[in-house]
Amino acid sequence: MIGITCGLAIYNSTVVDLHFPLALYKKLLNVKPGLEDLKELSPTEGRSLQELLDYPGEDVEETFCLNFTICRESYGVIEQKKLIPGGDKVTVCKDNR
Repeated sequence: MIGITCGLAIYNSTVVDLHFPLALYKKLLNVKPGLEDLKELSPTEGRSLQELLDYPGEDVEETFCLNFTICRESYGVIEQKKLIPGGDKVTVCKDNR
């Protein structure tokens, strides 16, 4: 719906005040979005990843118990997406975080 609305606005030379996140413009310009862009889109997930990066201890793997997957709900079904190939088998440690 948003795409149709934007397309109709452009076609009819109408200015529509839509505030898109900076990450969208970066993707359109082939610029890689960073952690600050994630913090703008999803503050909770951005803060969580920042805490993981700032964690001073050596026991990241035991403390956080993470792997390179993310769970998302889509139409009432929880899906697990791999962030890297084989991400469900790779644990997050101090060297690869």
